[in-house]
Amino acid sequence: MKILVLDEDSATAEVLNEVAQLSGSKIINIHNIDEAKNILLNEEIDAVVSERKIGNRPAVEILVYLRKQLNKDIPFIILSSSLTDQEKEYFTRLGADTVIEKPFNPLEVFFYITEILKERKGEEYVKERLIEEKIDKETAKSIIARIIEFIKKLLGIGKKD
Repeated sequence: MKILVLDEDSATAEVLNEVAQLSGSKIINIHNIDEAKNILLNEEIDAVVSERKIGNRPAVEILVYLRKQLNKDIPFIILSSSLTDQEKEYFTRLGADTVIEKPFNPLEVFFYITEILKERKGEEYVKERLIEEKIDKETAKSIIARIIEFIKKLLGIGKKD
């Protein structure tokens, strides 16, 4: 799968990329809405994960572009912290599939993406898009350890400098 991530926090893309490696998926991390529009227009993207604002521009801009101008029905997930219930409702009303609060579980993001794609495009489509990666046990342990460290960092758990 190809997942477009719009988030200025590089740690978000890094941890999603760690999980993506396990399924042969690719994360494209973008920090600019115009560049994201260009990618959505010219590449086959399976899902979008976005912070509520990119630079000074709202994620709603890319959401409306995706749904109204491109007429694409791919999963769109808002990944943000400190959202009010009204903001969550606003994003869903405009076409976001789900809103996930930071700190987040990266596996949950992939779960939502695959479930939404199964529902809209069928299980065979999802199976074709996921490539089973053959990785050794040590690589898998390393990926899991980095994911755990990311989650600890988000939660403020662990080493104090």
